[in-house]
Amino acid sequence: MRAILVTALGVSALALTAGLSGAAYAGTSLNYNGVSVAPADGTPLKAIAALDCPISQGALTRTAQAVDGRTCDYQSADGETVRLKLVALDGRSAQDAMAPTKAELHALVPIYNKPVPAVDKNEAGGDRADIDLPFFHIHTVGDHADLRIFGVKVHSEGENADVNVGHGHKHTVVHAGADGAEVLAEDVGRSNASMVYVLAADHRAASGYWTVGYVAKGPAKGPLVVGEFRSVHKRNGHDVGDGEHNDIGRLIDRNTKD
Repeated sequence: MRAILVTALGVSALALTAGLSGAAYAGTSLNYNGVSVAPADGTPLKAIAALDCPISQGALTRTAQAVDGRTCDYQSADGETVRLKLVALDGRSAQDAMAPTKAELHALVPIYNKPVPAVDKNEAGGDRADIDLPFFHIHTVGDHADLRIFGVKVHSEGENADVNVGHGHKHTVVHAGADGAEVLAEDVGRSNASMVYVLAADHRAASGYWTVGYVAKGPAKGPLVVGEFRSVHKRNGHDVGDGEHNDIGRLIDRNTKD
């Protein structure tokens, strides 16, 4: 019981700072501290009609560029690929506009972690703990735990964990388990949208990829500048804020900031 309490507290503390800045959980870690966030209700980001795609950006080298300026492709020396693309909203929400990309990436790295149910207070077996304080609630039975603290909800059971963080227009969801982790972090307000989606596998997928995902940013009415990345190498943890991924952030900022 003590171990699951410590785990739940640790996950919740990290989740409180997750947003679009980082997250860690279950045996799999992600770091996207290199991705800067535009104020969701601040000055709108620049709306562009065509991408500005430099020949190189840090560790990334441009390999292709569409004539219409809607896409350009990059690759790093270690084989990681990045597609920079312009996604029009056409009256859709930013979330709906990115749904096809999410589905495409999930097909490449299909992580299916079983949702963790809430603790049944009548559940038998194992040590039990029930703590109810203002803004702080923990219920555990054996290796099954629920925690709610300051807007963070954590359900964990064995090696599986679900984390849900919601603060106004900011929303972070983590599903972690034996297959790896799926992370969605969104900050969509009246002026701007910033989104991160990552699938980090604990084994190479049939597609050959270990980690796939995207970083998207733009004015709330669109278009979004999206950096979609695919990695064929396993990393020590899964960094989405260093190296090539920090270069994705720079490419996006180049196209969205004046």
